[in-house]
Amino acid sequence: MHGTADPTVSFSEGMNFYNALRYNGKDATLLAYIGELHGLRGLANRKDLTIRYFQFFDHYFKGAPAPKWMTDGVPFIVKETVKEPK
Repeated sequence: MHGTADPTVSFSEGMNFYNALRYNGKDATLLAYIGELHGLRGLANRKDLTIRYFQFFDHYFKGAPAPKWMTDGVPFIVKETVKEPK
């Protein structure tokens, strides 16, 4: 999880880490929150992250099917134009 406006750790550093994981064959997911700083401030974003945490752990620890956001994803370049169904 990374806020795109993080003044402490540049978003490009988060992208570099994510790309390094993928380059080295690791299964990685990056949740980018547009306009957020070093920690989520927006209530909607905090709720979204909490839901995704539970979905992630339900999938990997309880064997639940992977949610669509984990299997399909949303490319960052189109993130602001794509609205996910609730």
